[in-house]
Amino acid sequence: MKQLLTMVLCLAAFGRLQAEVRWNASFSEKYRSEAEGADVAFGVRTPPRGDGLESCPLVVVLNGGPRVEPGEKFPHFQVRPSRNGIWGYRTISTYDAMQVIAFMKQNYPIDPNRIYLVGSSAGGSGAMHLASCFPDEFAAVLPLIAAGNNYPLRNFSNLPVAFHHGDRDWTSSICNARVQTQKMQALGCPTILKEYPGAGHGVPGPHEPLMKWLFEQRRDPAPRTIRHDCETPSLGRSYWLRIHEFDDPHQRAYVEAELSGGTATIRPENVVALSMKLDSVPDVKSVRIGESELAASEFYRFHEGRWQIADSPAKPRNRPYEAGGASNLYQGEPLLIVYGTGGEYPEQLRAAAQKLSAYGGPVHTAMRLRFPVVADTALTAEQQARCHLILIGKPSENSATKAHWPRLPASIEDDALVVGDRKPLKLQNQVLGLLHPNPSHPDRLLYILAPFADKAGVDRFLKSAHLFLAGSDGFDRVSQPDLVVQDLQYRIARHMQFGKDWQWLPLGGADSPIPSRFNERASFAVACLDLMLSKSEADFGLWWGPADKGMWGADFNHLLSFDPASYTLADYRTQHRTSETILGSVTGAELKEIWTRWGLNQELLIVPEISLDTLDDESEYRLHIPIDLYIKLGQRKKNLGDPKPGPNFTSEELIPRVFESE
Repeated sequence: MKQLLTMVLCLAAFGRLQAEVRWNASFSEKYRSEAEGADVAFGVRTPPRGDGLESCPLVVVLNGGPRVEPGEKFPHFQVRPSRNGIWGYRTISTYDAMQVIAFMKQNYPIDPNRIYLVGSSAGGSGAMHLASCFPDEFAAVLPLIAAGNNYPLRNFSNLPVAFHHGDRDWTSSICNARVQTQKMQALGCPTILKEYPGAGHGVPGPHEPLMKWLFEQRRDPAPRTIRHDCETPSLGRSYWLRIHEFDDPHQRAYVEAELSGGTATIRPENVVALSMKLDSVPDVKSVRIGESELAASEFYRFHEGRWQIADSPAKPRNRPYEAGGASNLYQGEPLLIVYGTGGEYPEQLRAAAQKLSAYGGPVHTAMRLRFPVVADTALTAEQQARCHLILIGKPSENSATKAHWPRLPASIEDDALVVGDRKPLKLQNQVLGLLHPNPSHPDRLLYILAPFADKAGVDRFLKSAHLFLAGSDGFDRVSQPDLVVQDLQYRIARHMQFGKDWQWLPLGGADSPIPSRFNERASFAVACLDLMLSKSEADFGLWWGPADKGMWGADFNHLLSFDPASYTLADYRTQHRTSETILGSVTGAELKEIWTRWGLNQELLIVPEISLDTLDDESEYRLHIPIDLYIKLGQRKKNLGDPKPGPNFTSEELIPRVFESE
């Protein structure tokens, strides 16, 4: 009787849903964003209503896709999220796209096993990032003229991907698509690359074959094998398995799981708590995790040296720690920016708050919607309880900062920062950033952003206040600091991170300062190149030089610059990045062109230094480059020959070449 009643209610709801759909139309819908406390519009196209049509595919379009509209041949719903100005579709753009999908599933007849993600150019890269975060949401991914990088490839084990790319694309060279395809295929991911000879930054039509391939794909809601790699527990869901807690929050977590004969075999790395969705795999009767043989259950925890069945944890009162710095502010929860009205520069602090309100990550232009801004004198108790807070101004300038400061694990004495067991750090001409749970509302975060500078310094700060929010771009979350002190040229003086208990991590090396030559990124780049060449034995290594100005509003050179007077090995040990690289060939004549165009003016660094009279124009030379540098080299209107995945390297591998090099 209960099942019958549920079916009747579902059919009634479906009938009402069908009646409300505007078929064969193009219009805007809105969902309510808790982040800004406002409605966010997005575009919708609907198919013609067909007889017997019970549910349709949903195609999520990021920054352009195939030129095929919903119709009788390909009936589907199409949505276009509006927040497309954030590089890589990270931080608030990730939240935006997933909210659009949730809205469509709730309000339209969407087939949950036929949700597709497509994107063009930056949208193609964004589609790959979004799919890697939520691989169990999509049936297939269709990236056009971009493949992107800095996302976990193993997460595509059950998710088909079809790259489409012109081989004369000089905006986003095909080299990256070729290399990403090779890596994914080597991992056993269902990945194909369709190349278009002579095509540039666009995929020539007809596009119906692309849609035909797309709609042939179906999501398997319970695959027999799962591989999932993530940076935070909030991204730990994959089909019938979920990672709930990392052992070390500043290392990636990974899990492999396989179903066979009623047993689930799970091999976790850096995981201490996970759960299974048993209703998705009802045939599972036992679970093998490491050395433990256990009955099928919903929740497991590693305790006292072995895996055990455990109760599902209650929601903690205090906010669990997740790595990521300021990116944790941009996951969809209410956010409020509070500027100080005290001190000498209240107008500059207010202007900085207004600038920050337009940024939910590394945007190229201001967002259409902005996060709310309020003066410290107008901040209410209800707002503090409900919102994450970005507090702009030091304690003497911002009354909210002053009220919280005594309960934070840091102090300021004689204009110097005192934190943990580290030496006091003078704050003159520095900008302090500190992320911590709100002491009065520990399920909410606050981020103190305070320039300790004169008027000229504060003016410089407000021009690019968003660049001082460590981690706001959403890249490399495990390396982002919870405390950062940097000068107005972004040279880092201190990096610190919390552990899972929100206590400062004791990282050895506070008495080992970084050598003075590393006050510029160029010296650090040379250390990276030396390490790369030792791994690949390529002829030359290339990196961005000090004169490079970035591209499209984004600086792809991820290397930091440091203040040797303060920065130490303990600060550097917060970094856990794995740098991706590419190998490719050029002729001697092409290498001379690269050196003349970019090497002589230091837009590029080349190791070993080029000697033009020793290069043979017809000979082939192997280059080793960071993965994003293929975009700059594509401006030559030539591709690298025979591009292959290069050996990656980690921040830890650089320690002997940086801190033990003098």
